[in-house]
Amino acid sequence: MKRNIYGLIFLFSFIALSFLYNYHRSVFFRPQSIHKWRQSDCASLALNYYQGGMHFFYPETHNLTSDGGTTGYAATSEIPFLYYMVAILYQLFGFHEPLFRMLNLLLFFLGLFYLFRFYTLWLQDRFWAFVVALFFFTSPVLVFYGNSFLSNTGALSFSIIGWYYFSRYYRDREIQWFYLAILFFFLGGAFKVTALFSLFALGGVFLAEFAGLIKFDKKILIKPLQQAVISIFAVLLIFGWILYASTYNTKHDCTYFSTTVFPIWKMDKASILSVVDKVKNLWLTHYFSYAAFLFLSISAAILFALNRRSSRFLNWILLFLMLEAMLYLSLQFWTFADHDYYVIDLYILPVILLAGALYAFKLSFPRLFAAIWLKLVFVLFLAYNVYHAQKITHIRYTDFNNLSEIKDSYNATLHLRKLGISKNDTVISLPDQSNVSLYLMNQKGWTAYTDARFNRGEPIRYNQDSIGIQRSINRGAKYLILQGIGQLYQKSYLQNFCTNLVGTHNDLLIFDLNNENNNFHLKNRVISEIYFCDAENRVGNSFVSLPDSIQFKNGETRSNETAFNGSFSSKLNSGHPFGMTLRIPDMKFGESFEITVWRKEAGTAQGDLIASGDNFYFKKYEVVETRENGWEKIRMEFFVVTDLAGKEIGFYLYNPNQDPVYFDDFKIIKYKSVFNEI
Repeated sequence: MKRNIYGLIFLFSFIALSFLYNYHRSVFFRPQSIHKWRQSDCASLALNYYQGGMHFFYPETHNLTSDGGTTGYAATSEIPFLYYMVAILYQLFGFHEPLFRMLNLLLFFLGLFYLFRFYTLWLQDRFWAFVVALFFFTSPVLVFYGNSFLSNTGALSFSIIGWYYFSRYYRDREIQWFYLAILFFFLGGAFKVTALFSLFALGGVFLAEFAGLIKFDKKILIKPLQQAVISIFAVLLIFGWILYASTYNTKHDCTYFSTTVFPIWKMDKASILSVVDKVKNLWLTHYFSYAAFLFLSISAAILFALNRRSSRFLNWILLFLMLEAMLYLSLQFWTFADHDYYVIDLYILPVILLAGALYAFKLSFPRLFAAIWLKLVFVLFLAYNVYHAQKITHIRYTDFNNLSEIKDSYNATLHLRKLGISKNDTVISLPDQSNVSLYLMNQKGWTAYTDARFNRGEPIRYNQDSIGIQRSINRGAKYLILQGIGQLYQKSYLQNFCTNLVGTHNDLLIFDLNNENNNFHLKNRVISEIYFCDAENRVGNSFVSLPDSIQFKNGETRSNETAFNGSFSSKLNSGHPFGMTLRIPDMKFGESFEITVWRKEAGTAQGDLIASGDNFYFKKYEVVETRENGWEKIRMEFFVVTDLAGKEIGFYLYNPNQDPVYFDDFKIIKYKSVFNEI
């Protein structure tokens, strides 16, 4: 009865934290935020199974980059159990994308629940088992991907379940628990091959014991030959799939999914430091809070100091896991710069570390281990980490969203069907460079994707010039879908292909590539206003342009130290980070802006040209001209989309760094709405 009460408490705690992490809303989110591309790939594999006949050994995506750009056949290194299970759910209940997140969330919860049982078994203390298991539910990476489309958290969950059953086997010497452990270790490795760390660590410890290098109170295997054969068979199944996937991808000339490594020894020093810097400054607090890292460091110190009182078996398992982790980091070092989810495969290390450290701590200091005040301190520590995870998760769904270039793809499918475009019609979707928009619209086809060929051959670029567009048409592309009319002005090579407009959906424009009836003619843009500030004139704290007397804020930054034209410029540094600023109200849909400014850097700082407004922030510009005296001209261009219509946008210069940056001749050209001309 008491055990059931703790299980219910754990369930309610998981539900409560899930609400705090906004799971009740995000479970209905489509792929978005960090690695929405990989999320969409996973979802695409499942949807193609469902729509393509449920052929397990023929996985494919919506992005047609295989077989010379004609098919989407592509296999991942993981056995596609997760994607196939989701496709089965679609078969039973119809295509409802939240089923994918719900299944992943269920697997994640099972992993955490078995982690609670694992710690209970080793510590014989349900409070510490409860709070330490929940501690892992405060890792922002686990919180985010536990309710997502990737298989990494499922792989970790199966590994944890495997350790629980192996621990039962090791304690009770009942062979059925061993077979269950191998089953779940296999499932973990099937979901993500790196989850085999656990099984390999067991194998390493067994071999060391068999060779007489180490000795335990109990032998690891009670039926060595039988248990070894079962374990090896599980590993061979996984590597059999990897071999099949590699052969499958080679057959279809596919380099879409990585089935290779990116080792550190093939990188130069600058590249290595770049990865370290990105992990340190971007991802580290997404793995755990600094307080959590301190806790893990203290736990490692405790385990080292109390080594004689700790579990010899857990210590050796931890040692082999650490060796495997170092090998993994060395082989995949390059990927850690941008792939935060790769670290999930390493979370089994702190799982075993905390089991060993707390086990040793309990044996060495039983009264302190049971002290109420220490438990209260840990509860407060846990609460802080919950707050940290909630904050980072919120940032991931806001600051990292980056949906601007594909935002109307999220709800375009029904509209495309109303236009008579079926899911079997192939399309070109621009300016997307991934698979995301194709999956979201459920249309097979091509984007502006660049197939880097693992950096081991000449890259293949899709739809990035007129030749690329024509090549896609020759391969069967029927429609061209553009996110915003601005693409036609910014990429003039598209204009000859965009002559028959089938329809629009918010900012999306859908063109028929095979219809020669020209019903769409693009006109040159017409200038509406020109705003210009040369920093030469100032009234109070504002720059003033002549002869129109337009005022630009932050005139106090005027400096005569250097200038591109005239005698003055705007000097920005940490004391005065904001330069010339102009706010323009009441944006009209289809209006566009071209902004230029001359910039001169005096140190390591690089000032920025920024446009921002309500839920809008744009900092994409290019250097278009340079002078020998250090001045360079930067240019920004964008179109007013439906979300910005009627709102105010501010244009400004910015440098928060100590080293100064100078700006001069700030020019904003406003063009009339192109829809007035079409």
